[in-house]
Amino acid sequence: MTRTAAVKRRTPKPQTRSVGSAIAADETVMSQVKKQPRYAVISLRLNEERRALLARYRHVLADQLGRGVSFAEAAFLVLEERAVGVDRVAARYELLQTPTASLDRIRKRWASHQTLSAAEWDVLAEYVQIATDADRQDPPLLRPVVPSRESYLALLDAFDAVYQHRHEPVSPHVWDYFGNLDGYATSERLCDHDADQRHQAVLSQIALRRDRLRPAEAWERPGNIGHCLRTAIRDEGVDSERLDHLLAPYWVTLWRLAARGHWLRHRQPVRPTGATEEGVWRRISVPSPITAGDLTVSFAPSGDTEFTTQIDFGSARRFSYQIGQYPELTEWRAMLDAASDQSWNGRYCVSAVSNDHAQRTRTLWLTQREVSIDFSDREWAALRDLVRQVCEHPDLQRRMQELQQEYGDHG
Repeated sequence: MTRTAAVKRRTPKPQTRSVGSAIAADETVMSQVKKQPRYAVISLRLNEERRALLARYRHVLADQLGRGVSFAEAAFLVLEERAVGVDRVAARYELLQTPTASLDRIRKRWASHQTLSAAEWDVLAEYVQIATDADRQDPPLLRPVVPSRESYLALLDAFDAVYQHRHEPVSPHVWDYFGNLDGYATSERLCDHDADQRHQAVLSQIALRRDRLRPAEAWERPGNIGHCLRTAIRDEGVDSERLDHLLAPYWVTLWRLAARGHWLRHRQPVRPTGATEEGVWRRISVPSPITAGDLTVSFAPSGDTEFTTQIDFGSARRFSYQIGQYPELTEWRAMLDAASDQSWNGRYCVSAVSNDHAQRTRTLWLTQREVSIDFSDREWAALRDLVRQVCEHPDLQRRMQELQQEYGDHG
């Protein structure tokens, strides 16, 4: 007869403790956790070439530290040494995902006297290069010429300042600088084995390009200076605080070109996120229509820009034209302020002068409307004075200055 014995399991009684002692114990455990940092463990697959390179670096580290170094520690130290650079690249990429908001934030930080990060300088330099290298002709065909001679001089000086304060005595980018400053178009050549000669050759090209920019007429564009400046800011190891100091004298030029580069790339101004056209319109005072002879200029809010300028050319012509964006209004003023005996070839307007029948006539072609209008000297002067009055009107001055910051340099 089989007998099954029942086995009683004793359950230990829970030990009770006071609330105070429990809290103290928990705080002790938490403090120990905080003292012991936890690292994420990742698996890294390397090909044979990279594994051999890491093995060589591991031996170098072991000799320098006087102890054994594992593959994992060697890989960790490689990342640690490059952490600042990796963070800069990642931050630059993130900023470029929202370029309008990023540039607007950069402008506000500078205006409030805050330092810019290295990644923010990188983004600014990115759009400066777009402004100098995109939408240009060699020699310049369209007017107004942007960047201007003064802007190119400022860019050349800015590049010179950053290059002269590079982190390493020997820059690995001298060949790049020399070529983009059109050095190969000169008789000077770089020496393969003499670093100082290469450095002096770059300085010589900077001086040459500066000299060729000095004449007010027949000046020469200094190569791809936007590319040189971007490379120097990104890759010469100059920290952000030093960049703040070196580039402060050139901020106005750099910002206007960066905003222009943003306009060329994205076809929209650098405007605060969430700003509405209705909000902007409520902040400005719109002048009443302005009349001069047969010409009348009036203003109206626009869904595309802050305000539209409409020019009515009079009852005889029965024609009116709307200027809808700041860049176009800027070109109109530049064209009308130019010498009265010169032709104009612009992005929005084309004009030519003829002296037939002992009377000078200026013909204006509006490229977007494919319309031409003839003006006498008196009518042209009246149009010039009227557009100038618009741009200098007290009720529009504040907004015109804001538009220049948002759209950048357009002449």
